[in-house]
Amino acid sequence: MEWNDLKNDFESVTNDIINWLNDEYSRIRSGRVSLNVLDVVKVEVYGETMNLNQIANLQIVDARQILIKPYDRSQIHDIAKAITASVLNINPQINPDSIRLIFPTQTEENRRENVKKAKEILEVAKNKLRNVRKNVQDQYKKIKNIVSEDLIRYFEEELNKLTKIYNGKLESIYLKKEEELMRL
Repeated sequence: MEWNDLKNDFESVTNDIINWLNDEYSRIRSGRVSLNVLDVVKVEVYGETMNLNQIANLQIVDARQILIKPYDRSQIHDIAKAITASVLNINPQINPDSIRLIFPTQTEENRRENVKKAKEILEVAKNKLRNVRKNVQDQYKKIKNIVSEDLIRYFEEELNKLTKIYNGKLESIYLKKEEELMRL
């Protein structure tokens, strides 16, 4: 087994962690609302549970409002019911052909709570990175009897460099999100 194989495995899984972190952060509301907050809304229609974006057109009206126009108007009440039951804690305003969601302005307390949540998500991502690092270490330690101690030391140094780089990327993503969350 070569270092490049281990490195490619490590980078592939670590890039998945970065994508997961970005996805989780997109669900944390900053001063401006994002359509990603609606990813948690699942609607029961036609005997199936579907994502909201599959059954309606979603549009950001301004920094605090989202307009939902169902493709089938008969589903408006099903959508409103799903939004009310979700973790969004928002009451939909139902119109004859659309639903309007008006999110409250972010208070200082909400911003700090969201930063705390972002920090917790960062810690989960770092833990996942540590687990990936440990798995790669286990892989090259299994071949210990085949390769020399110098090569294992080289693997260890290179893995530490890569881990430091990816930890820096995770921290950078967190710092950007923290800045975004605290911005008025």
